[in-house]
Amino acid sequence: MPSFRVSLPVFLLVLAMVLLPFGRMLEIPLGLLAIAGLWGLARSKGMLGASHAALLAALLAAFVLPMVLALPDAVAPQKSLITTLGTLRYGMSCVALLYWYQCFGEQPADRNRLLDTLGLTVALLLTLWCLDGLLQFVTGRNVLGYGVGEGYINGVFGDDDNIKFGIAVAFLLPVGLVYALRKWPPAVVGCFLLLVLTLIVLSGKRAAWISAGVELAVLGIYYFFRGRLGFFRVAGLLGIGTLALVLAFGTSEWVRERSVVIVSALDERDYATVNRATGLRLPIWRTAVAMGEAHWINGVGPRGFRYAYAEFASQTDSWARPAGEAGGARASHAHQLLLELWSETGVLGLAGYIVLLTLLGVGWKRADADARSRALPYAVTLVGMLFPLNTHLAWYSSWHAQLLWLFIGLYLLALSERQPGQALL
Repeated sequence: MPSFRVSLPVFLLVLAMVLLPFGRMLEIPLGLLAIAGLWGLARSKGMLGASHAALLAALLAAFVLPMVLALPDAVAPQKSLITTLGTLRYGMSCVALLYWYQCFGEQPADRNRLLDTLGLTVALLLTLWCLDGLLQFVTGRNVLGYGVGEGYINGVFGDDDNIKFGIAVAFLLPVGLVYALRKWPPAVVGCFLLLVLTLIVLSGKRAAWISAGVELAVLGIYYFFRGRLGFFRVAGLLGIGTLALVLAFGTSEWVRERSVVIVSALDERDYATVNRATGLRLPIWRTAVAMGEAHWINGVGPRGFRYAYAEFASQTDSWARPAGEAGGARASHAHQLLLELWSETGVLGLAGYIVLLTLLGVGWKRADADARSRALPYAVTLVGMLFPLNTHLAWYSSWHAQLLWLFIGLYLLALSERQPGQALL
C-alpha cells in the first residue's frame, strides 16, 4: 500500500495532467504540490542536497535572470514585472518534486511507481483526448460540444482561438509512447501511435507536426543505439507514420491545403508563397528582428512583444492592428523561439537559453544508464519543447512555461540516482 508521501505527489501530478486542457487550472494541483513539498521540507528541518539546489538554481537563473535584466527597458513594465515574479512558482514546483525525491531516497521503488503511474495516466489521457478529437473531426462536435474552429481540431481544449490540442498531444507523446512501448503489446502500441499521430496531423498545427517529428526522431536514434530497434520495428514505425499521414491527408481538406502550400514553398520561393506556408508569419518575424536589433541587449521585456509591435511593424502589416481588450497588437508573440528571446530579452535571453540547454545536457551525460532510461520520456519531451527551429507557443506564457518547468522537474526527479547531498553534476 503506497504511503501518504507517495500517494500525494502521484495524485497531484495525475490531476495536473487531467486538468491540462482547461486553461490554467493545472496550476492548482501544481501549487498544492509545491506547498506540500515546501512544508515537508521545512518540517524536516532539512535542505535539498547541494547538487539538487545548485542545479535547480542554475536552471532557474538561466530562465529568470534575462527577464529581470529586461525590466529596466520594458515597454510594458507592469506586464513584464508580473510575468517575471510569476516565474517563482515554477521554481517552487521543481523544489517540491526534488523534495519528494529525497523522501523516495530510501525507497527508489516509490519513485518508480510515481513515474509509472504518470506514464500510464498520460497514455490513457492521450488515447481519450485523441478519440474525442476524432469524434470532433467526424461529427463537427466533441463530447463537450466544442466545434471545429477555422479547420483546427481542438478537442477538449476548447472552442476559442487558443488552439492547444495538437501541441499538447505532441509534447506528451514521448511520455505516453515510452510507457506503451514498455508495458503494452506491440499491436496495441501500433494502434495507439497511429491514433495519436493521425490526430496530431489533423490538428492542423505546424508546431505540433514539427515537435512530434523531432521527438520521434530522437526516440528512434536512442533506441537504435541501444540496440532496441531492428529492421522490422523500424519498418513498422515508418509504416505507422506514413499511414497516419495518408489518413489525415485523405480525409482533411484543411491538411491537404496546408500540405500543398508547404510543398509549393519549396519550389516557388517568392515572398507570398513562403508567407502562406508559414501561416502568414513572415511579417511577424521581420518585426521581431527589427525589435531585437533596436533592443539587442535586453529586449523589450517579457511578454512586451505585442505592446512594442506597432512601433516596428510596416504600415501594411495587418498583425499590427489593435487586439481589443487584450491591448497591444494582434501579434502577441514572435511565434518562433529564438526570435521571441531575441526581441523580448535580447542576447541575454539567448544566452540564458543556451545555458539552460547545456545544464540539462550535462545532467543527462553524467547520469548512469538506468537513470537515463527513467528520464528518457521527459528528456525527449524537453527536446520537443526546446527545439529552436519551430513556430512555438509564447515562451514566457504561463501555460507553456508551467508545462516546461513541470517537465524539467520530472526530468530531474527521474534522472536523480544518487543519495541526497551527492553531485548531480
